[in-house]
Amino acid sequence: MRKLLWLALLLGVLCGFENHYQVLRLVELTITPAGSLPDQVLWRSIGSFSRRFWLIPLVRKESIARELEQHFPADIAVSVSGWGLISITVKPHVPWLEISCQGREYTLSSSGHIWPKTLSMRDTGDPVKRMPLPRWVWGKDLQGPFSDSNRKDEVVQKSALPLEDLRKWQETISRQKWLGRPVYTAVSTRGGERFLKVVAQRNEQRIQLELDDQTDGWETVFSAARQILGEQERSEAKIVVIDATYEGKIVARNVVPQGTDSKPGRPEGSESK
Repeated sequence: MRKLLWLALLLGVLCGFENHYQVLRLVELTITPAGSLPDQVLWRSIGSFSRRFWLIPLVRKESIARELEQHFPADIAVSVSGWGLISITVKPHVPWLEISCQGREYTLSSSGHIWPKTLSMRDTGDPVKRMPLPRWVWGKDLQGPFSDSNRKDEVVQKSALPLEDLRKWQETISRQKWLGRPVYTAVSTRGGERFLKVVAQRNEQRIQLELDDQTDGWETVFSAARQILGEQERSEAKIVVIDATYEGKIVARNVVPQGTDSKPGRPEGSESK
């Protein structure tokens, strides 16, 4: 009983000392880069009680980092730089592609993280004119691009996309300046096989180039497509479709846009072996 009384007395003294001097209060919370995380969401993850007892974020630093990384597209580290001094370092993911899936827009980073376009980091630098990201449309008949599809519109997560394939496709397509201005690239399936539809605007014509998913034979296709488009330069066709998904041949056709006075009929075209 006497030991309990002494323990209660000691705790009372410590509590009185802490209430008076507040030695456990959070002295400073530093965010690098400054202003990159909104205060409201930041303190929701850290906990308002942490202002009074800085040891709480020290104990929870890994779980705090994980929670923040789910809501901000960045690698986040929580560390201690001194007594009562908490530092949070934010390294934003680098946006790489814009992914459209089932009518919703997402951003994919070069590290393979994917997040809704509505989740974004604060712009802490000088406003600069940024180039638009290449736009890709991911077919609903393919495996979804999310590791957790139930939370695809809520959090940042690792993507289930075939990143190496996407990297090869994007790098190869981006070098084809002869195609014109890129509009989007769609990935879908036909007969159980993946294929790509590259859509670009070339002068007054909309170009639709359909490819299989193996880049090994693309250079031959590109050479034939350049020749076909050269023959189409004086054509009045507004849409030119070049289909290279057939084995051993390339089919090109002119398509009459919907809404014109012309009757759709069967499109004119040419075939290249």
